[in-house]
Amino acid sequence: MQFLHLRGPFCRDCGLATFREMTAKTLIQGWYGYASSIITPITVLINVFRRGKVANLQPPQPPAHGPYGRPRDPGPPLLSRPSALIGLFIPVALIILLITIIAVQAASTPY
Repeated sequence: MQFLHLRGPFCRDCGLATFREMTAKTLIQGWYGYASSIITPITVLINVFRRGKVANLQPPQPPAHGPYGRPRDPGPPLLSRPSALIGLFIPVALIILLITIIAVQAASTPY
């Protein structure tokens, strides 16, 4: 289990790119452990609520002096990324599997 966070001055584009990338990674990598399977949904919810702060950052602007790089491309929205969709599918599949196992055992247990 890892807890990652990035600090720094971000423009809106760089902040959105970082938010989307890190949240997608959390969704795909966060389910592999007992504690992680509980902490991952909490972390994603916290990130979703913090997204508003990221969206309200200043748009990219060149600095007053010195070299500057291009802002990052925010890329596709979070739910348009394959890794995020796979990451959301993992807990749904596990819940369906658990319900199926319970239903099969309940049906095979004589009363």
